[in-house]
Amino acid sequence: MLKSLISNSRRQLFLNLIIFNVVFSWADSFSLSVLKPHFLSQGLSIEQMILGTLFSFISACLFLLVFKQISARLSWRLSFVAAFGYILLIVRVTNINQFYLASVISGLVVPLFYVAYNIAHFKLTPQHRTGFSSGIMFSIFPIVGLIAPLAAGWLAEVNYLYIWVLSGIFFAITFFLTKFQTDFSINYNLISGFQAIKATRIFLLLQGIWETLAFGIIPIFSLHFISSPLYYGTYMAYLSLMSVIANLVLGHLSDKLQKRLVFLYPVTILMALATFAFPLVTTKLVFWLILTGIIQFLCPLFWNFSTSYFIDIHPNVLLTMPIRELVLNVGRVLGFIVLAINFKLQTAPTYIFYFLGAVILLYPAILFYNTRYVAKS
Repeated sequence: MLKSLISNSRRQLFLNLIIFNVVFSWADSFSLSVLKPHFLSQGLSIEQMILGTLFSFISACLFLLVFKQISARLSWRLSFVAAFGYILLIVRVTNINQFYLASVISGLVVPLFYVAYNIAHFKLTPQHRTGFSSGIMFSIFPIVGLIAPLAAGWLAEVNYLYIWVLSGIFFAITFFLTKFQTDFSINYNLISGFQAIKATRIFLLLQGIWETLAFGIIPIFSLHFISSPLYYGTYMAYLSLMSVIANLVLGHLSDKLQKRLVFLYPVTILMALATFAFPLVTTKLVFWLILTGIIQFLCPLFWNFSTSYFIDIHPNVLLTMPIRELVLNVGRVLGFIVLAINFKLQTAPTYIFYFLGAVILLYPAILFYNTRYVAKS
């Protein structure tokens, strides 16, 4: 009877957390999905948008290096304040420094929200259900992304004022829901944290570098083809559609087999091949749609399996999750620096795709080496 009560209580806490994530994902997706066309209409160049994204990741790194102790509820509330502050700053961009300041503030949202959320999510996840639970987590944003960008695109086509007002309301609702979440303290040490994730540090760094493609190149370069808020929102919804079903199915399957590596090898190799193909499609809309759809299908699978693999090896999420986020953001900073350099060397960058393809190809190569040769020695 006691076991059943504990189980029911745990399920209720998990359900509250999922609802919390759904509402945040809706607010985040709705507010951000049509910002790139807005920036274009405000006179910002693609190079400036890339620098803004770079500054946001630098901001995330600095936050994680400096603020190593915070409560979960406070962290979540500050993330919503930062998200709304970002919206207020970019309603009308009058100079480039204003945009860069907004980007720095937006960089705080991810570490403030997801470090605490990931810890809470996996603390409530039974160890034998890590893959399926990870699948749920990484499916929420794509599912929400089927509707939110379409709604935002349609409203922005009428008037962007609707985006700003509704974004504020959605983040206010998420702020209110924080009171229903279990509070806990996040307190980590950089040195012991880095030692604890020694087995996966290189994989996190490679992942962060490659994510330059998913978080920067695809959403920003797509402006070459799509600049209307309605069509851009539709495109974002299309990308979400590519990753909704397979994630949950394969997450459940990986739990049954308990072998994340079986999935990580083919997924990362396919990601590398798709990345190498990008220079062939940068001027062809149909092929761009196909290839970005393939990437968007593979990304959640990769995030699901790599996160499950990380939790399997490092179950002490209170210690390791903040360091994981830090290493990922360091990788993203490095990737965007290379992208910015590529813009200086080429008017239409292509070197970056070969670099990122080689980076993600190192992932299965090092994984194979570590599991075969290092394990034997």
